[in-house]
Amino acid sequence: MMLYFRHVVVRILAVLFIATFALSYSSGQQITLLPKDKQEDVDRYLELVERYKQAGNLQQAIYYINRVAFTYWENGGLREAVTYFLESVPLNEKVGNLIDIKAIYSNIGLIYTDLERFDLALDYFYKSLEYRRKINNKSEIAAGLIDVAFIHGALRQHEKAIPLLEEALELSRGLGNNRLTLNCLHLLSFNYDRTGNVSKTQSINAMITQIEQQLAKQDVAEVYEEIVGKSQAQVERERMEKARQALEMELQRIQAQAKEDSLFFVVQTKQDSLERAEQIALQRQQEIELLEAHQKVQELAQSEQEAKLRVQQTIIIGGAAGVGLLLILTLVILKGYRDKRNANKKLNQQNIEIQAQRDQIQRQNENIGKSINYAQGIQKALLPSQQLLGDYIPDSFIFFKPRDVVSGDYYWFKAIPNEDGEFKPGVDRFAISAIDCTGHGVPGAFLSMIGYNLLDEIINKEIYKPGDILSELNKGIRKALRQDETDNRDGMDMALCVYDPQEKTIEFAGAKNPLVYIANGEVERVRGDKDSIGGGTSPDAEYTTHTIKVDGNTWIYMFSDGFIDQFGGNDGRKFMIKNFTNLLQHIHTLPPGEQREILKITFNEWK
Repeated sequence: MMLYFRHVVVRILAVLFIATFALSYSSGQQITLLPKDKQEDVDRYLELVERYKQAGNLQQAIYYINRVAFTYWENGGLREAVTYFLESVPLNEKVGNLIDIKAIYSNIGLIYTDLERFDLALDYFYKSLEYRRKINNKSEIAAGLIDVAFIHGALRQHEKAIPLLEEALELSRGLGNNRLTLNCLHLLSFNYDRTGNVSKTQSINAMITQIEQQLAKQDVAEVYEEIVGKSQAQVERERMEKARQALEMELQRIQAQAKEDSLFFVVQTKQDSLERAEQIALQRQQEIELLEAHQKVQELAQSEQEAKLRVQQTIIIGGAAGVGLLLILTLVILKGYRDKRNANKKLNQQNIEIQAQRDQIQRQNENIGKSINYAQGIQKALLPSQQLLGDYIPDSFIFFKPRDVVSGDYYWFKAIPNEDGEFKPGVDRFAISAIDCTGHGVPGAFLSMIGYNLLDEIINKEIYKPGDILSELNKGIRKALRQDETDNRDGMDMALCVYDPQEKTIEFAGAKNPLVYIANGEVERVRGDKDSIGGGTSPDAEYTTHTIKVDGNTWIYMFSDGFIDQFGGNDGRKFMIKNFTNLLQHIHTLPPGEQREILKITFNEWK
C-alpha cells in the first residue's frame, strides 16, 4: 500500500502473505482436462443420464447430472460445472423439485463468488432466495438473505446489505439458531462499520462476543467430528472394496470348476458307450460264426431270434441308462446355474451397498467442501480490500497467497476516528497490521477471526499505542482460548503500525515479526519483541513501541514468514531474510504494481 498527500510520500507495503500454492482459474472458453479416473466417472454418469431419461426416471437423471457438475467443480472445471447445474434446472421444474433448484442456484452463486464475478453471483443468489421463499422454510430464507447480503457487501453496497441482514437476524432469532444469528451479526458489524456507524457496530460486536462464548466448545467438537467421520467413512469404503474384490475372485473360481467338471462328465460318458458297443459287436460276430459251423438252419433262426431279443434288451437297458444319465446331467447343470445365480445376486447386493456407501461419502465431502468455501467468502469479506486501503493510502499493493481455502494468515486495517468521531483520509490516523496465526486451514482461520474482532474492539476502546494494542490483544487471545485453564497453546506473530499524518510519524510494535523500511535507498529493519501473542506468553507481557520519523520518500514493508521460509531454488533451501531485503531494496523504486508482480514471479520461480 502507498499513501500520497501534499509534499510527503509514505509508502507502506501492507501484507506479504506467502503459502506453498495458490488456485487459479481462467474464465475463458478453454476445456477443463480431468484426471483419467474422473473423466471415466463423468462418461459413466452421462451414459446413466441418457438411460434414465429414456426410461422416464427424471429423478435419477437429475442426480447423475449433478454428479457430473460436482466432479467438474471439485477439479477446477468451474465453467463446465455451471453448464451442467443449469442443465438440471428444467428437469427439476418438470418434477416440481423446488429444493434442488434452490440448491443449484446457490451452488452457481458460490462458483461466481470464487471467481469474484459478484454481479453474476448476486443474480443467482437472488434466484435461490426466490425459491427459498416459495419453499417457505424460515431457516432456508435466512441463509438465502445472508448469501445476497454478503455479495452486496463485497460490492460495497452496504446500505442494500443491512436491511436484508436485519430480516435474516429476525428469522434466525425466531428459530433459536445461534450459529445463523452469529453469521448475521458478523456481517451486520462489517456493513455498519463500513458505513461509519460506530455506535451500531459496537452494540453488535457486544452481541457477537456473547454468542461466540456460547458456541466456542460446540464449534471445536463439530470440526473434530467432521474430520473423524470422514476418516471412518474412508476406512469403511476401503473395507467394502476389498470384500467386493474377494467375492469376484471366488465367483470366477466356482464358474471355472463347474465348467471343467461338466465337460469331463460328457466325455467320459461317450467313451463308456463306445466300449460297450464294441463288446456287443464282437459277441454277435462270434455267435454267427458258431451257428454257421455247428447248427442247422432252424438253430440258426432260433439263435438269430434270441440275438434279436438280446439286442432289444440291450437297447432298453441302454435307453434307461441314457435317460438316467441325462437326468443326472440336467440336475448337475441346474445346481450349477442356481449356485451361479445366488452368487451373482449376492455380488449385486454387495455392489449396491458399496455404491451407496461411496455416494454417501461423496455427499459428506461435498457438504464439508461447500461449508469451507462459504467460510472463505466470509473471511474474504472481512479482509480490507485494496480499494478501501487506497482511500487512505493510494499508492500501495497487497501480495496475499493463502495455502488453503481458508487462511490462518490475515491483514487488518482500522481508521482511528478524530475527536468528532469522523474518519478523514490523509488527515486522521489509522492502524494497519500483518498477522501470522498458528497453524493453517480451518483452525488457523478460526484464530484469525478471533484476532480480527479483538483488534477492532481494542481500537474502539481508544487504545492507539501499538505496544499497548499488542498487550491487550495478548490478554484477549489468552482469555478467548482459556489458555490459563487448558493446554491450548495457539497464538500469533505480527507486526502493527499506527500512522499519524499530522506528526509524520509511524509507531511500530512487533510480536516476533519485524518491520522493514527503505529511506533514501537504505534498508532498515526494526525487530519486534521476542514474545508471541497468546500461546505460552505471559498475560503480563509488554511490547515495545518504536517511533519512526518519515520525511520524504519512504517505503514501509510488513510481512509474514511465508516468503522468507519458503524452500526452493537449486539446493532446496530457504529464501532467507537477507535475500528478501536485498530484493526489496532492488525493486523499491518501481511502481507498486510492478513491485507486486516481481515478488510474485520471484516466489513462483523459487519454489
